[in-house]
Amino acid sequence: MKSFKLFSLGAAALLVGLLMSGTPREAEACCGDGAIAAQGANAAGMAVSSAVSTATSTIVAWLQKIDSSIQQGFSTLTREVTKQTAQQKVMMEGAIAAQTQLYMEKVRADATTKYELSPRSCYEAATGAAAGQASASVKQTAGSLNQASADRTLYTPSSAAVISRHYDNHVAKYCTAEEAAQGRCSLPSDPAMQGADIRVDTLLGNSNLTPSLLEAVQALIAKLVNPIPTQNIPKAWEGTAQGKAFIAGQYIEQARASVAANSLNQAVAVRTPVAGLGAAAMVNKADISPMELMETLVNGRFQSPDWYTMISGFSTENLLREQNKMQAFKLWMDLQSFQQMERVEAMLATNLAMGVKADSAAQLEVARSAAAKAGQ
Repeated sequence: MKSFKLFSLGAAALLVGLLMSGTPREAEACCGDGAIAAQGANAAGMAVSSAVSTATSTIVAWLQKIDSSIQQGFSTLTREVTKQTAQQKVMMEGAIAAQTQLYMEKVRADATTKYELSPRSCYEAATGAAAGQASASVKQTAGSLNQASADRTLYTPSSAAVISRHYDNHVAKYCTAEEAAQGRCSLPSDPAMQGADIRVDTLLGNSNLTPSLLEAVQALIAKLVNPIPTQNIPKAWEGTAQGKAFIAGQYIEQARASVAANSLNQAVAVRTPVAGLGAAAMVNKADISPMELMETLVNGRFQSPDWYTMISGFSTENLLREQNKMQAFKLWMDLQSFQQMERVEAMLATNLAMGVKADSAAQLEVARSAAAKAGQ
């Protein structure tokens, strides 16, 4: 811009210099006409010089205006460029900031997906703790039921009274419509309780035993395991050898019966509601049985459309977590199955031993008789 200005002023000065150099001198005439011609030429030259000077001034003024306009134009252009550059800078910085924000949001989303716990985490932690509570409750309940079974075997004062109770209890609480028609009871019991003390589905067909069902199931087990226990002998007899043999026989009977009783009582215990177990497991019922807890853990996945929808949006990490939780549950269920199989083996072993004893007793009795004859 400055160079252009200096060039413009230099060009104007050169033009003026060239024009001024043609001014006539005082002593010289034009075309040999003497002094008069010289004066006319001088006057003409002065007019031309004046016109040129005026033109030069005008040109210089215009050049200055042009220069000023150019300067203003360049200045305006510079300001506009600067302004646009600043705006572009702001826009670029904003774009960078936006891209950075989007990137960070993506990073946070990825971190949330990968590293935050799944929506089931709280529920899983609660059910895991509840499972321990359920196991303790099952053990305690089964122990109480087993003790009651042992007491029936070892401390029954009257076998006849036991038989009478079986009948009276049934017609009073579990009488069927057919039995009512036969006159065993005046009215049949509630349809859900008819025959409940003599049907195994009362136990195995329910996941939660209400107080009424629990009573019916205990009556059922009493009929299945040593239904008519041998009544005790008078205390005075117990000091004799025969009395001790009788009590020893009761112990043997109880030991064998306890195998069956334990298996059935375990099934009862796992279906007995535990106070607060549902609340601890974060399910929609406060008091549930350990069996219901197992069903919740299974049905909450396999039978739940929401579960399939939920895992479809899981990241690989949360899918692995869900798989690990199911594997942990499977380990717990494997333990339950192992303990159940132990009870099955115990019953099979007991039944086998009793069968062997019964078979060998008959054979040994024959052998004893033969030995007795041979020894005479």
